[in-house]
Parts: sequence; structure tokens; C-alpha cells
Amino acid sequence: MIRMAFSVLLCAVAAQFSVPARAQGSRDLPSSTVTVVVPLAAGGPADVMARLIAQKLSPRIDRTVVVDNKPGAGGNIGAAYVAKAKPDGLTWLYTIDTVLTVNPHIYASQGFDPVKSFVPAGRFGHNLLILAVNAAKVPAKTFADLLAFSRKSPVNFGSAGVGSPGHLAFESLRMRTGINGNHIPYRGANPVMNDLVAGNIEAAFITAGALLPYIEKGDLRGLATSANARIPAIPTIPSADEAGIKGFELRVGNYLLAPAGTDAKLVEEIGSHLKAIIEMPDVRERLATLSVEPVFTGPEEAAQRLVDDRKKMGEITAAVGMKPN
Repeated sequence: MIRMAFSVLLCAVAAQFSVPARAQGSRDLPSSTVTVVVPLAAGGPADVMARLIAQKLSPRIDRTVVVDNKPGAGGNIGAAYVAKAKPDGLTWLYTIDTVLTVNPHIYASQGFDPVKSFVPAGRFGHNLLILAVNAAKVPAKTFADLLAFSRKSPVNFGSAGVGSPGHLAFESLRMRTGINGNHIPYRGANPVMNDLVAGNIEAAFITAGALLPYIEKGDLRGLATSANARIPAIPTIPSADEAGIKGFELRVGNYLLAPAGTDAKLVEEIGSHLKAIIEMPDVRERLATLSVEPVFTGPEEAAQRLVDDRKKMGEITAAVGMKPN
């Protein structure tokens, strides 16, 4: 009987080890909180988007999902934190694309490898920017007016920091049109908006969602979008082409990424959740108020888009003389 019992025990143990390994899924995650790190200041467009995703993702994976802002060094600090995190599916990075496409060209060291440190679950929507001016300080009603105004007095353009979308948009604009202006970097998008409304700077490229209330009140005036498309939330503002800025194109992509080494099946599953979330009617309605185009790109396409945009941003930063430091 003892020998028989021992044989049964051995068979049971052998059976455990002979079961094929099962790919990790969200239901296999430890019973812990999932953290989405935003490497930018709270209250900005990326932060708002991340919190929307966290709210919708939580019930789909049956885990609490929280957003943790870790700004600094143009997004490098938060991104480096995620790159060094354990690849167990509990830590994710939600960021705008410039952290991975522009920063490699302007920082001598980011604290991580922008190519090898992450795997994207997807690209979740993209934003157009609007070239806006302080209505009291700048009499320009069109971009042609602003160009003429700048030739009499340089225009101070604010941005959320060196290498931010607003900065790249300004440098690209200066390359294409010869506008006479100065770049004024800030620590985040909110201070830019505050100083633009106060008249401490004359112009900036701002997301439409943040801009709309001030345009309606007459504090700010929008002169053009950052691509050859109008924005449904503010349809009276002309596209770049319509405003006379030919070939101007800047869309800000939003990415959710995991540390390299995270189970591929889990990354794909989270990507499928993102795709489902962006198709929800209430989410699309919210994205419309933020002037975010509701597009989704899966893991493989998102990874390729980062490669392509990194090359494109390298050409722009080199053309305007931005060097790693």
C-alpha cells in the first residue's frame, strides 16, 4: 500500500510538470495594482488620456489600474523608471511619441534604450496642435499676418520643453516659413497655456482641447492646425495648407508600452483591450472633446511607426541644429 501510494504521488508530480506552459494573460497577473506611468506633468493631454484608459482598462482585466506621473528631462525620467521595472505586466508606460522619437536625438543619454527597452501594446489616438496667439498682444488674424508681424518684432513661442511637440512644431514652422521668433521652453504644457493667456508670450502650438475655452472667450486666436486637416471641435481654424504653410505635418502619437521581456501574449491582450476601448461610444465622445483622432494601431505597426518617426525626427532636429547634450 505504501509503495502504491508513493507511485500515485510520483505520477501526480510528473503530470504537473508535463502540462504545456500556458501563455500569460491579464487573469494571470499577480493580485496587485497595475501602474501606468506618465512621464509628463499631471493635467496635460497625455495625463488625461492615460487616466481615461486606466478607468476603462481596470474592469476589463479585473485589476486596479492607477496613473503615476513621473515628469522630468523631457519624459526620460518616467520612461527610464518603466524600462527598469520588472516585466511582470504590472508596470506600463503611457507617453507621447517624442520621448522615443525626438529625445534620442537631443539627449546624450536617456537612461534607457529607446529601441530595445520597450514593447508597444499599441498607438492610441493622435492629436493635432493649433498655432495660437494672444489676441490682445498679437493683431494677426491669419498666419500671413503673423509672419508680417514677426518681421517687425520677433514672436516669443512657448513650448512644454526642448524636444516637446510644441517646440518641434515651432522649429519646423521656422524652417518652412522663415518666421522671426524665439523659443521659450517651460516645464510642462500648463505653464505655457497660463503665460500665453496672460500675454507673457505671444504664441504657442497648443492641443485643441486645452485651447477651445480660451478661443471661445476671445483670449486666444487660432491661426492654423499642425497638419493638412481641420479639427472638428474648432472647424473655423484653417489647416496648415489652407493657412499657406505647405507641407507642414505634425501629429502627436500616444503609446502604451511595457518593459522589454513582458510576455508577448499579455502585450497583445492589452493591445486588444485598447482597441476595444477606443471603439466605445463614450470614449470616442470624450476624445472628440480633446480633439484626439480616434485611431488605433496594434503592437507590430506601432513598433514600426516608432522606427519611422524616430528617423523623421532625427532629420528635423539635425536640420534645425539641435544636438545631443
